[in-house]
Amino acid sequence: MTLSEAVINRVKSIIDIPELRKRVLFTLMMFLVARVGVHIPVPGIDVSRLSSAVQSNTLAGFINTFSGGGFQNASMFALGIIPYINSSIIFQLLGVVVPKIEEMQKEGGKEKEKVTQWTRYLTIGVAIAQSFGLTILLQQQGLVYEPGPSFTLITVTLMTGGTAFLMWVAERISLKGIGNGTSMLIFLSIVSRLPTEFYQIGKNLSANGGMGYILLIITIFLFIALIALIVLIQLAERRIPIQYVGKGRTGRSSIGQKTFLPLKINMSGVMPIIFASVLMAVPSALIGLVKDVALKNKLGNLFSQTGVGYLLLYAVLVVVFAFFYTSIVFDPEKVADNLKQGGATVPGKRPGNETVDYLESVATKITFGSAVFLAILGVMPNIFFGYVLKMPVLMSGTSLLILVGVAVDLIQQIDSHLAVRSYKGFISK
Repeated sequence: MTLSEAVINRVKSIIDIPELRKRVLFTLMMFLVARVGVHIPVPGIDVSRLSSAVQSNTLAGFINTFSGGGFQNASMFALGIIPYINSSIIFQLLGVVVPKIEEMQKEGGKEKEKVTQWTRYLTIGVAIAQSFGLTILLQQQGLVYEPGPSFTLITVTLMTGGTAFLMWVAERISLKGIGNGTSMLIFLSIVSRLPTEFYQIGKNLSANGGMGYILLIITIFLFIALIALIVLIQLAERRIPIQYVGKGRTGRSSIGQKTFLPLKINMSGVMPIIFASVLMAVPSALIGLVKDVALKNKLGNLFSQTGVGYLLLYAVLVVVFAFFYTSIVFDPEKVADNLKQGGATVPGKRPGNETVDYLESVATKITFGSAVFLAILGVMPNIFFGYVLKMPVLMSGTSLLILVGVAVDLIQQIDSHLAVRSYKGFISK
């Protein structure tokens, strides 16, 4: 089946299957609501001057990307879904420090719902703190028409309310739509910026004449190659052989059905990339507090999107969060126990601790390889833009990784819905 045939078949399936069609339409409706909110400005801010400031500030540009242009428009969705992601990161880290929280997250049901509710409360607190800091910064930069307590109160209320609303939208998408709501909103924010970024890249390169057109062709090929590599790592899996013990006619044990246990190479998905991207805003925020102008400029260059410090720190964070998130989604002891209860064994490995050690070893190796691979892919566009094209980073590796990762996850979810429907149809027959 060719790529075009696969796409056409999935589109037909979405149209023909009522449940899937309903989920997709609900997601698109939530997308429309989110995009409308991006263009509802907070009163009292000089939007034109803020737009110019965003283009020259790394931290502001990062927030603007994740808010889908909401920050540049000074909208009520200026903070985007970032406070919710920050709160999720905090509780994921607390799960490592506090065993009780980790147990609640793994148990599911009411216990997991409690953690989710705490995350919502923390999101509101983080949104209030971030919006308050933003109002102070806007007033210090002279971007507010009538600064004062009234402006601060109104802006904090509207931006916090906007974040709370986006958090609700994300949860509705996860529940009634298709895909993970948080990832889908970030996906929407990145996609909404692509036409502008493509236009700007073409405009800047074509202005350089013949060499510019050559670089434009190279950029297009690099873009396609990166997408192909990211798709490859997202779909790749390590297949561990599994044997089931059966009973022969004489009642003696015999080797039964042979199958395999598929382990995704990138078991953590796009969440490590999202977490690492959000934390990369911290150095820029801290550098802004430095009083020494010379030191501030030096650190600013070091942690710019093409700076050595930024690239190394981002790569390290991707690797760390890949291992961290894999440890959450993959439990070797639980998998080994399930295999033992199902009468399955890994060839050459005894059930129990030996199987657990083997599964953990395999998971560690493939996670390290995929994490390093993703980290390299993540920094390549930054290096290419900064040192080859010698222009601002208009399309970062982070955006590409998230964009492709969420798209692959979305396609897999659509396929899972189709598989479930096929099984139901088979059982009913």
